[in-house]
Amino acid sequence: MLRLAAAISVLLVKAATARDPAPLQQRDGKAQVVRIENFGFQPEILTVPRGATVEWKNADIVPHTATSVDKKAFDSGQIPNGGSWHITVKEPGTFEYQCTLHPNMKGTLVVR
Repeated sequence: MLRLAAAISVLLVKAATARDPAPLQQRDGKAQVVRIENFGFQPEILTVPRGATVEWKNADIVPHTATSVDKKAFDSGQIPNGGSWHITVKEPGTFEYQCTLHPNMKGTLVVR
């Protein structure tokens, strides 16, 4: 019994600490997702092909934005808690972005 309990404990720890990228970046042709949580963008760097749809989902307790640093490429406006915003990227390039409400939150969108 102790061995079984120990084995189950090990499996539970592994499952709790495993990082599965699937929820963050869907790879099945649907929107590529950036989660906003714990005052950060996850993943911080997302690479997508031109024509892809990228969706920011706010799982934090406060509103956030996803605004390109140059403020020309894209600007989500405020994304409320539980809300989301998406764009379809048309131009290749590297786009640094941040939350204008919390400028320490930074991310990079790479479009190939």
